[in-house]
Amino acid sequence: MNKGSCSSSISIPDNVEFKLESFVLPQCYLGDLKSVMIPKGLICDRVKCLAREIVQVIGDQPLVMLCVLKGSYRFFTELVEEMISARASCSHLLEVDFSYTNSDRSEALEMIGLSNEKDLENKNVVVVEDIVDSGRTISQLLNRLEQMGVKQMWTAILLSKRCEREHKVQEDFIAFDIPDKFIVGFGLDYNQKFRDLSHICVMSEAGIEKHKITE
Repeated sequence: MNKGSCSSSISIPDNVEFKLESFVLPQCYLGDLKSVMIPKGLICDRVKCLAREIVQVIGDQPLVMLCVLKGSYRFFTELVEEMISARASCSHLLEVDFSYTNSDRSEALEMIGLSNEKDLENKNVVVVEDIVDSGRTISQLLNRLEQMGVKQMWTAILLSKRCEREHKVQEDFIAFDIPDKFIVGFGLDYNQKFRDLSHICVMSEAGIEKHKITE
């Protein structure tokens, strides 16, 4: 499926950012952030709507929700909770599974952490991803799932960046279409920091430099 084939995402304009003073944020991060791009309340409302869209499109059939850790855990938790509510009248089971993927661009994608790869064979799978930019991870992951013999697969994506894709990407259910900015929060990290932010925030240049890992 192509981007937007199932879901109408909310598009965040390039110039829309909210002042930090309007939100409650951890004091330790204030100098590292420039602005809030998407407040938590808007994220939660959109995820609720996205869950209903997924149920409407996929219908009443067995389904596995696959979380790509670590960044997707917050989005995944919210989405599964809303999916359970939206599927209250469904007669088939909703399962969950988890996978880590290596992020080294010089290596082939490796999936770690699935309880049993055979468990996904001939299953309907929704891959839950926090963000798509280059498209490398999600495209290779979907190829791997196809090799594992899944029956059908869809993607549920919190953030789709408006930037050039290195790989063709299947984007079925998209929460937000966003500008190409350096963002953190709601599970997204920068060198293992900022995952605990409730809002999706734009990093400041000072913050990027401060938390950069130098070898």
